[in-house]
Amino acid sequence: MVGSGSSGGTDNEGKVYVPGMYRRGKPNIQAQIDKVFNDWQLQRRMDAAETGDEFPVICFSRRIGVGALEIADILAGQIGYHVIDREILEYLVKRRDTAPELAAAIDRQCPGETKDDLEILFGVKSFHKSEYSRLLFRAIFSFAALGPAIFVGRGAHLILPRDRVLAVRLICSDSFRTARIAGILGTDEADAWSRLQQLDAEQQRFFETIYGTTGDSPDEYDIVVNRDFFHDPAQVAEIVRTALVQKFGASSCR
Repeated sequence: MVGSGSSGGTDNEGKVYVPGMYRRGKPNIQAQIDKVFNDWQLQRRMDAAETGDEFPVICFSRRIGVGALEIADILAGQIGYHVIDREILEYLVKRRDTAPELAAAIDRQCPGETKDDLEILFGVKSFHKSEYSRLLFRAIFSFAALGPAIFVGRGAHLILPRDRVLAVRLICSDSFRTARIAGILGTDEADAWSRLQQLDAEQQRFFETIYGTTGDSPDEYDIVVNRDFFHDPAQVAEIVRTALVQKFGASSCR
C-alpha cells in the first residue's frame, strides 16, 4: 500500500511537505467556522429530498509535535472533510457572540440546555461537569452533526458515538518531535524540548481534568501510527484514508 521512512511528500495540490517544516497558511478562525456552516447549509439545500445521511467522523489524538494537523489537512483535501482543530474549538468555547445562524444550528443539534447535558448526550459516560467541558462537548457534537469532519485533539473520540468514529492515535519519539518543532520554530532543540515538556504537562492536565484519563491508551483507537517509521505525512494520510474506507465503506469519502 505505502512505503515508510521517506523524507517528504506532496499533498493533492502538489505542494511539497518536508517533515519538520510545515507551515500552514489558513484563513482566520471565524472564516473557517463560517465555511463549515455555509457548506453545511449548501449541502442541506442539495439534499433537501434526502434525510438521515450521517458521515463518519475522523478523530486524531496525538503527541504534541507529531504533525497531526498537517496530516489532517492533506487528508481533508482528498476526501472533502472539514478540519476542526483545538484552536477552533477553544475559540467557540470562549466566544459568546457566535453568529445567530450558527448558534441556532448548534441549538438544534444540542437541545435540552436546562437539563444535564452530559448525561443526555453522552449516556453512561461521566466526565467533569464544568462550564468549559459543557461548551467544549457542545461544540464537538455540533461540528460532528454539521457534516463530515476531522477532529484534531481535545479528546473528541472519547465522547462521540464510537460506531461513527475512526479514532487514530499518532505517536513518535521525543527526538522526532523535538527536531520537528525546532525546525518549525527556528530554534535549537534544547528550547524546543523545553517547550514540548510544558505542552505535554498542559495536555496531561487537560485529559485528567476533563476526561479522567491520560488519553493515550491504545485500546481507545482503531489504528496507531508511529511517525518515526512513517515520515511522509502524505503516507500517513493515505493509511488513514484506507482505514476509513475499510471501516465505513467507499461512500465515507466525498
